[in-house]
Amino acid sequence: MFFYDIFNIKEKGEKMKDIVFNQAMLGKLCQVSPNTVSRMINSENLKSLVLDAKNKKKYDINTARLITKELYANQKLPIKDKTNVFYNFKGGTGKTSICYQVATHLSILGFNVLALDLDPQGHLSSVMRVAEDWNGPTIYDVVINGVPIDDAIINIWDGLDLLPANISMTRIEVPLSSKTKREEKLSLVLEPLKKKYDFVLIDTNPTISTLNMNALVASDRVNIVCETQPFSLAGLKILVDEMLNFYSDMGLTPKYCIIPNKYEIKTATSQEILGALRANYGPAVINAVIRKAEEINIAAKKKLPVSAFCKSKSTGFEDVMDLVYEIVNQSI
Repeated sequence: MFFYDIFNIKEKGEKMKDIVFNQAMLGKLCQVSPNTVSRMINSENLKSLVLDAKNKKKYDINTARLITKELYANQKLPIKDKTNVFYNFKGGTGKTSICYQVATHLSILGFNVLALDLDPQGHLSSVMRVAEDWNGPTIYDVVINGVPIDDAIINIWDGLDLLPANISMTRIEVPLSSKTKREEKLSLVLEPLKKKYDFVLIDTNPTISTLNMNALVASDRVNIVCETQPFSLAGLKILVDEMLNFYSDMGLTPKYCIIPNKYEIKTATSQEILGALRANYGPAVINAVIRKAEEINIAAKKKLPVSAFCKSKSTGFEDVMDLVYEIVNQSI
């Protein structure tokens, strides 16, 4: 298997140096006490990085994954619903930010994760530190030109791989639409990868497109990201109706959830929209609500998972992890 590596060894090490965790954060991530983490570190003789200014030991991503895999991921395996699509044909709902945070934290928790960027804008690729001028193969080359999917995958860090996107994907609709069983092409190329990955996360583009229909067919679970704003609520009904009609035409049974995003607890509008979501869509609306938090924006700017820089009691961290745990528990 060949992987395009977006970093040379030295550069990759430098880019990952800012993703480190102390024992308290690792305990918070694994939902265990820091003492449990400490005992495992001692029993496995794991080495920390240098001490920080507060004399706390820090662990790099690879060592952290050894800890979290034992304390969290192994307790949840095997995963049944592996392929999660993050979907909405409305732009600006925050689905790429949520997809990124879920993908990185699933990996940090010890799972093996593949993320697919299906948006020609390449925002998921960018936040995963892929160069803006990336010109390697994308899903276009895999589905249209027959490039083996393994040759289009790049490694971000141990346990996290990415199939990037670039502007060339704007050309995919015409050749894809002319293929037989056009809605099933992505599913066919992803199926063999399920043996390697615990989770496959797909970030879709904000359109009603044949490529997005492929993502729906390939999915085990569709996560619809919805802002708690009036326009998003109105658009959600159209989206859900279109999606259910499509699944009916394909003879498939959908499994989907709605993720309320950018919730502002102090505004009456957000409260009304969240209430309407729960009233209209019932159990499809997950319990985790992503509140509007500056940490999510900072994470996108820093190109980091929130746990790499936030305090454990921060709003952004708490909401992201509530969502991650709920997705895991609903996927086993």
